[in-house]
Amino acid sequence: MVASITSRLQDQGRHVIWFRFDRTQSTTITTEALWRVVACNFSRWYPSLRQQLAQGNTELSSSNIDRLFKTLIEEPLSTLDDVSHEELPVIVIDALDECGGLRHDLSEMGSYEGLLRTLKRWTLVGCLRKFKLIITSRPEDPITQTFPESISTHVNIPSGNDVKPGDGASNDIQVFLMSCLSVMGMDGHG
Repeated sequence: MVASITSRLQDQGRHVIWFRFDRTQSTTITTEALWRVVACNFSRWYPSLRQQLAQGNTELSSSNIDRLFKTLIEEPLSTLDDVSHEELPVIVIDALDECGGLRHDLSEMGSYEGLLRTLKRWTLVGCLRKFKLIITSRPEDPITQTFPESISTHVNIPSGNDVKPGDGASNDIQVFLMSCLSVMGMDGHG
């Protein structure tokens, strides 16, 4: 599903920042890494942000997710007034429910809660609301409470036994697998 969305957006000429949480790599794929990756991509596409992000460089080692978000995301992006809506990047956060490891490791719970807090802030701050934010996740309570349907659009994608041949999810899985086979030099036939 995310591969299809990302591919379609890129085909439309949109910049896409894609970040995937993985519960098996929760010590390296962290909440802080997400905002650093987003800031890095913005600095590549918008030279006007480079100086501002360089000044916030002291925050790169910060483990305070709220300060990191404010310094690397909120403040720099508030200055991006001259970019048209069609040229704005789309940020895709995949597998949010896997942030913090299996069952959200208690030692990482503060980071997980902090990330949800910063994502909620993204939906409330005017200068950030113009950016499209796509989040995929299982419908866990903390996540659905952070993004109620009043401020987000929820899409249920069937999985497991709920996937039927020919439905949208099945087609997306097929497109994804065919793409992977193509990259490996296999065409998926025979």
